[in-house]
Amino acid sequence: MDVKSAHTRLFVSDIATCAAFYRDVLKFEPVTIQVEKGYAEFEVANVRISLFRKQEMSEILRTSNRSPGLDTQDDVALILTVRNLDDIYHEQRKADVEFAEPPTQITAFSLKVAYFRDPAGTLIGLFEPMM
Repeated sequence: MDVKSAHTRLFVSDIATCAAFYRDVLKFEPVTIQVEKGYAEFEVANVRISLFRKQEMSEILRTSNRSPGLDTQDDVALILTVRNLDDIYHEQRKADVEFAEPPTQITAFSLKVAYFRDPAGTLIGLFEPMM
């Protein structure tokens, strides 16, 4: 898999409070803070860390009907920016990788995304910019 970049995404309930914490307390450099869209992104030590509204992620993965307990909702995801997401998806399916969400266009962010889990259950997102 030819990965162009990677970042860690934290799923949070309160974007504004968490974004203020990372910006004001930890002094992380904001790349973007879009509270109304449920998203914030920071850069620290050449690493991107993003915050995403937990409720929206559970809706994407169709887990919003589950209790928000430790084992039922995701708190973190590894996000990999790739090219040719559809090809990667088919390649991974041939390797018996089960996807929580197949390639889907998210027009609000100009992305095509797909999600799957590693053997330990960690959520991994594949993102292809659509620009």
